Amino acid sequence: MSNEKFLSAVEYPHPFDELAVQLCDSASRYICILSPALDHEAFNSAALADAISALARRSRQTQVRILISDSRKVAGTGHRLLLLARRLPSTVHIQQLAEHPDWNGETIVIRDRDGVLYKPGSSDHEGFYEPDSRASTQRHLDLFEELWRHSAQDPELRSMSL
Repeated sequence: MSNEKFLSAVEYPHPFDELAVQLCDSASRYICILSPALDHEAFNSAALADAISALARRSRQTQVRILISDSRKVAGTGHRLLLLARRLPSTVHIQQLAEHPDWNGETIVIRDRDGVLYKPGSSDHEGFYEPDSRASTQRHLDLFEELWRHSAQDPELRSMSL
């Protein structure tokens, strides 16, 4: 695509889900995902789990952080990213954020320091893709870091030992 450097509108959950896989496939250091419920339609594909798994296994410096507010559906019905976090607990982290005044329910996927895919909390079906925008990525990363600092591990998401 010749206009990849520019902001482009994208439908949610499809092809938002495919662009999330592209960001994860092209990541070299980290992926951050912020999603209220880690929607199955956008985040429970084998392709996304494979891309995140490959990133997580690439180097000891890689990191995947996933931040959600509602873990019931993820824990209750199963989720590929939850299974991955249980298999790779030192690299793939899922935490829960109860609420925060700076978060308006956005869904965000951040790649390294130069790629972002996001859906405003006020939108049900339209997101935006900026695969080469350091400024927009940094703005979203700043929000993610602030929210991550106020999040905690959710006992519902821990692996159960038998």
